[in-house]
Amino acid sequence: MADLDSVVCPKCKVGFAPDTAICPICKIPLVSEDEASETLEPVILDDDLSSLKELRTADVGWIHHLQDKLAEVGIPHRIEQSDPPSMLFSVYVRPEGLPRAKDIDEKVFAVEVPEGEGIPHVEDLDFSSCPGCGNRLGEEDLKCSSCGLVLSPSDRLKCSNCDEEVEFNVAVCLHCGCGIDWSKM
Repeated sequence: MADLDSVVCPKCKVGFAPDTAICPICKIPLVSEDEASETLEPVILDDDLSSLKELRTADVGWIHHLQDKLAEVGIPHRIEQSDPPSMLFSVYVRPEGLPRAKDIDEKVFAVEVPEGEGIPHVEDLDFSSCPGCGNRLGEEDLKCSSCGLVLSPSDRLKCSNCDEEVEFNVAVCLHCGCGIDWSKM
């Protein structure tokens, strides 16, 4: 006889028919009702945001996945929307939990994005010197004065009207006279 126990999404807690394998809402495998009750709920912090450390900013899917992993190991955290138009969210943890949370985050990243192995963290990058020759760079430099390496892709410096290349920070395209909105580049 078939097992007629319903299954539940461990994330959204919605129940489904026994023959359903994946939650249509969260896109994750469903579990039995017994297993769902064993799933740890995340410990959500209500600490003042200024007292917390940012762990990662990403899209909502990634953040929910990271939240699940932090909950599994009992790391208290808080999620805040960081950029409403682009739907980016940030995960914050207490300073004492940051090293352990970073370790969890790195492990999740290694599993979810295996081709990312060896990619340095942004905070470990040095933007003050040219990656080609090591020459010191100015804050506004788009090209290395020593080796000529272009530091900004040229396709980002094209007029949206005529598609011709424009100089950085000019107000008007010299080719067609169209105004340049640098906030959209």
